[in-house]
Amino acid sequence: MQKNKIRKKLRAKTKLMITLGVLLVLIVSILLFFNLHVNPVIIEFSEATVKSITNRSVNSAVSSVLNNTNVYDDIIQISTDAEGNITAFSVKSILVNKLGKDIGKTALQNLELLGSEGVEIPLGTLTGIPLLTGIGPDFSFKVHPIGSVSSVFSSEFVSAGINQTNHRIYMNVKATVNLIMPTASRTITTDTQILLCESIIVGKIPDTYLNSTSLDDMMNLIPN
Repeated sequence: MQKNKIRKKLRAKTKLMITLGVLLVLIVSILLFFNLHVNPVIIEFSEATVKSITNRSVNSAVSSVLNNTNVYDDIIQISTDAEGNITAFSVKSILVNKLGKDIGKTALQNLELLGSEGVEIPLGTLTGIPLLTGIGPDFSFKVHPIGSVSSVFSSEFVSAGINQTNHRIYMNVKATVNLIMPTASRTITTDTQILLCESIIVGKIPDTYLNSTSLDDMMNLIPN
């Protein structure tokens, strides 16, 4: 009888060890599958979503801050000689940088609002199997902006006809957000370029502006 009891205990203990071993293998397999297959899908899907959110935030901020004003005439002043030839461009750098800060601040507020909605990914998409993409309940992951939204200005001159040049001024906005996932977090940096304003200039533009970054340097004189 004593031997049978001992054998039963050994069998029960063996079954328990096997069960625990199977569970451990199962858990490790799930974690490996998640890290190797699910995480990359989350990252790829979320990066595209975050970039879309950032673009919407920046574009909305530009529309809100500019409010249909004639930005080009406000920030760029063109000097001409007695014959009407263009001699120089000057930039109201304080206004330019105030504009950049206002847009960056508003874009950050928009990003925080849109980011609080999170990134939703269907369960089928998480598997990485094309046939299951978009199928199943949604899983939501939070997006948190980090720091501030920074901006850099740039410009280009494009020929628009005889003795006419289209001068375009761009705003390059960089935003950094933190994506919180179930097993880890990831920092995503997005760069968004928007056309801030443009104007058709009549007259010959000095090569010192056409072939240099002097105008860009003037616009970015004060760091954001």
